[in-house]
Amino acid sequence: MADAARIGYGTRYAFSHAFSREFGTTPGRYREGHHGDRAPEPAQPGEHKAVPIRRPTPPQPAPVDDPLLEQALSDLDWYARARDRARRWHWATELGALLTGAATVVAAGIRAPAAATATLAGLTVFIGGFRQVFNHAERHVLSAEAWSRLRLAIRRYRLIPEEERDEAVRRRLQEEIEDVATTEVQNWAAGRRGLRPGPGPVPGGQLPQ
Repeated sequence: MADAARIGYGTRYAFSHAFSREFGTTPGRYREGHHGDRAPEPAQPGEHKAVPIRRPTPPQPAPVDDPLLEQALSDLDWYARARDRARRWHWATELGALLTGAATVVAAGIRAPAAATATLAGLTVFIGGFRQVFNHAERHVLSAEAWSRLRLAIRRYRLIPEEERDEAVRRRLQEEIEDVATTEVQNWAAGRRGLRPGPGPVPGGQLPQ
């Protein structure tokens, strides 16, 4: 208040308003962004000077000084990305199938041109085949299961103090990493075999002519 009165302003708010109109920022913000004694340059008519914004630097992840744990974390990140990618594709194909199926019924009901109805029907068949071939729902479930198992294994490993992580502890984590990967591949292969069953035994043990 004393500074404002000394330079001819009746109140501090009047001084702040005049300062903002002249320099494009408030006195307090100017003090935060400028530390020298140099006077600010007046803003041009109709121009507002940008106030520098100090953004906090995000904390960087601490380096992992454990090759086995680093491998487990890398696999965990891969499973998480595979899970999220499969979920997005699953939602997209399910929504596409619903939309094209409903549009085909509507087009047939309103007697739309045959070309439009045929196009919608073709899209419906294509999306149905796409869902069956890639089966993103199954991919999502398998990746989510692998991610959950590996996450629990990493958590158990991290609960053990570093000085107590002997060869047996590391071997258990290594076996868990390998078992998660093997189980995920085996389940995926079993699902593929379920969609494409191989030739069964020929009745009577004879080959077809």
